[in-house]
Amino acid sequence: MHLRYVTEFTICDPPMPQDRKPEKLMKDWFKYGGLGVEMLAAVCIGTLGGYGLDYLLNSRPWLMIVGFILGSVAGFRNLLRLINQEKDKKD
Repeated sequence: MHLRYVTEFTICDPPMPQDRKPEKLMKDWFKYGGLGVEMLAAVCIGTLGGYGLDYLLNSRPWLMIVGFILGSVAGFRNLLRLINQEKDKKD
């Protein structure tokens, strides 16, 4: 039985298209990563706000469901706002 040992290896990065600079790529990562955080925050704030109102008004779970829906709508509104900004930038 013959064993081989790897003594040296090279990791090659895939070639980056010429129109995509690393700075722009990082900027896009942060922009879209921030959008994910905004959507999560909107849903969490709506849900927790509804839960708090349910606790105060003893109306469980209805206001939490309404808060979840309103938070989701706010998150998707932010998504559509970003899409429209990108579309206006390209035009």
